[in-house]
Amino acid sequence: MNGRAFRRQKERATAMLLRRRLFVLCILILTITAVQSFVHVLSGDGLSALDLALTAVFVPLAAWLAQSFCTLTAGALMIATQRFSWRRRRDELADIASGLVDSLPRVAIVMPVYNEDSGRVFAGVAAMRDELRALGVAKRFDVFILSDSTDGDNWLAEEEAWDSERHRVGDSPRLFYRRRFRNIKRKTGNIGQFVERHGAAYGYMVVLDADSLMSGEAIWVLTRRMDAERRTALIQAPPKLIMGDTPFSRMLQFAGDVYGPLSSAGLAFWAGGEGNYWGHNAIIRVDAFAACCGLPALPGRAPLGGDILSHDFVEAALLRRAGWKVRIAWDLGGSYEEPPPTMEDFMVRDRRWCQGNMQHGRILFARGLHGVSRSHLLIGIMSYVTSPLWLIFLILSGMQAWTLARAKAVYFQQGVPWATWPISREEEAAYLLAGTLGMLFLPKIWGLLLAIFHGPTRRAHGGGLALVGGFFLENLISALVAPIMMIRHSQFVVSILTGAKVDWKPQRRTADKGNLRVALASYKDVMVIGIAAVAFVLWAAPSLGVWLSPVLAGLLGAPFLAMALGDPDLGAALRRRGLLVIPEEITPPSVLTRMEERLAARPPTAEAPESRFSRVILDPGTNARHRALIQATGEAPTAPVEVMERAVGLAIHLGPEALGKDERKALLECPERLEQLHVACWARRLEDRGGVAPG
Repeated sequence: MNGRAFRRQKERATAMLLRRRLFVLCILILTITAVQSFVHVLSGDGLSALDLALTAVFVPLAAWLAQSFCTLTAGALMIATQRFSWRRRRDELADIASGLVDSLPRVAIVMPVYNEDSGRVFAGVAAMRDELRALGVAKRFDVFILSDSTDGDNWLAEEEAWDSERHRVGDSPRLFYRRRFRNIKRKTGNIGQFVERHGAAYGYMVVLDADSLMSGEAIWVLTRRMDAERRTALIQAPPKLIMGDTPFSRMLQFAGDVYGPLSSAGLAFWAGGEGNYWGHNAIIRVDAFAACCGLPALPGRAPLGGDILSHDFVEAALLRRAGWKVRIAWDLGGSYEEPPPTMEDFMVRDRRWCQGNMQHGRILFARGLHGVSRSHLLIGIMSYVTSPLWLIFLILSGMQAWTLARAKAVYFQQGVPWATWPISREEEAAYLLAGTLGMLFLPKIWGLLLAIFHGPTRRAHGGGLALVGGFFLENLISALVAPIMMIRHSQFVVSILTGAKVDWKPQRRTADKGNLRVALASYKDVMVIGIAAVAFVLWAAPSLGVWLSPVLAGLLGAPFLAMALGDPDLGAALRRRGLLVIPEEITPPSVLTRMEERLAARPPTAEAPESRFSRVILDPGTNARHRALIQATGEAPTAPVEVMERAVGLAIHLGPEALGKDERKALLECPERLEQLHVACWARRLEDRGGVAPG
């Protein structure tokens, strides 16, 4: 490194240090001011034990609100003053036609899948391959579908979709597929096996989820940034939510579109080269990942021990500990994923994330981690711990209100000749409430204003009125959903701390019409809590009812709210009226259009699993292809020998269609049995036809 480069690096480090100190100072000022005001309001007639308990709970909540406000406000300032320069993107795209593509490291695009809709997965893969080919950079990339699907029928659907896609346009980029028999360490084990077997052939890997979608330009810009930054090991492209069709998913994607950029820009503001990783839609330097990111099992049993579920935060921290930079590409578009369609699906995912983030408490003080990496881990933990803290705060506030309502004023104390009048702190309480609401809602207003006053963004949303209407509707829905999430997250935290672990289940991507009976069964506990809360407020402090009305309404109406927010027809009605609309719905990006074209080209009816399995058994080419894929994994079958022998016998005598799902899966994992069954079935057919082979 020459002297000029060293000075520039030192100047950047000094500037980042000053930026972080300013950021922490702002958080401290806001937190201390809020806590002082809170204590002042409570101490009008002295501080009781209940007041002290309320203060103890309020301190971390105030700090949480302050850091969120400061992060989002910093992000708003970054977006307002440093809007993404398209000149930079042109510079990053300018060398596409040059000879640099041949001389730089190859890139693997890896997509782990687990019992997903193979049509959606490969439609997205086809769109991204077409995008890279259209840019003229396809030869630098290979695409890997890494399946952990446990369902044999899904396995065959993936395999056929892979074969169809690779023959559609040929090897440009090349497309590979493999399925693991044993899902060791879930997604981390899946990625780890790829790195061990194929990582040496690639300089970088772009990690995607099954519902990820990235434009060709986004993938290429990430690649060129990695080429330019030799000490950077990971660049995270913030994914934007698209394709939501229910009111709940539309609310999530509207919020992500209007407020989400503030979060990623604000995080980049104080994180700098100590950024974070969100598990997908990121490019990673393979040799750095291989050297640093082998995750050990935590001591003890699940849920707090065993395999680390939220591996991404930890992998980013380990890369930074080894001296590598981790960056957030807050200024990069073209990175997408799908939102959960319903509250239930959101909570299933959040339960898994909650366990993973709670495990980070055992990693928080690991030796050698950078302070900013510890901050990422702590923020992840607090994102779930704040829910039980808010619940405790509300309970203590209710007790406080009941105590004040029942207390008798004492004006003359023994030994004091003059009256002691109660001290009113209503004005201070109003200021405190206004400040708290300001920290909650002002960042959302920043996002709305940035969208309204930026012409292209405003037009992309359908105009200022559509933005304002979506803003108010999103805030109404969020206010009603928040108390339900508070209850559920509190239950998650308690269940994890008491030893309940989560199963690894595939994520549902689409919603069906809701059922009131099912909704009532799912949310009866939330309704009971709401009824109890209403009864307590009416009995103890009716004046609190006005302030707590959004909380009480959300709890009481949880089943009906869940049904309404999960209704695709209602989501379609909102879209027709221009509410909760995002730019990708008005002017779809080319990668989304390509994917939707592939989805529309699918047959209207899905093929029966039995027919697909029969083709593997009877068709020589399909049988050979499947056996070759199995043999390439080098894995032994998971089913016992007696199960496979029984399945072979049934298939020979009754036909392949007679086998059940587990029997089909057992045979699909054994190339020898498949070959045996293929020969036996054809021998049986030839015998039935008098020894004449089919023409």
